[in-house]
Amino acid sequence: LGRAGQLAKAENLINKMAFGPFVATWMSLLGACRIHGDVELGAYVAERIFELNPKNASPFVLLSNIYATAGKWDDAAKVRMIMKDRGVQKTTGCSCIEIKKRVYKFAVGHTSHPRKEEIYAE
Repeated sequence: LGRAGQLAKAENLINKMAFGPFVATWMSLLGACRIHGDVELGAYVAERIFELNPKNASPFVLLSNIYATAGKWDDAAKVRMIMKDRGVQKTTGCSCIEIKKRVYKFAVGHTSHPRKEEIYAE
């Protein structure tokens, strides 16, 4: 339902679940809110996720992106600040490459590789 843009129907279905919604269920709807630009429902859904799993960085990031896409920069900044205040951190992004059967890992913001000058020269 969410992918099809039927967000109200998806929310209604989630709220009627006999066993209560899981974080993954709400996350699916939050992702659909981002895709379809539903700021109001996105904020509501994010709050439900924060109640169920307050240390999960994903809903904070998604909600911030929803606000940013809608041009609500102050709201996006508030979400990031709340995230920081609660000590919620995103997992560091990284890339791996294999050269001659050796794997090299590069993480965002890390410059510990012994050939870093050569790598980042370009």
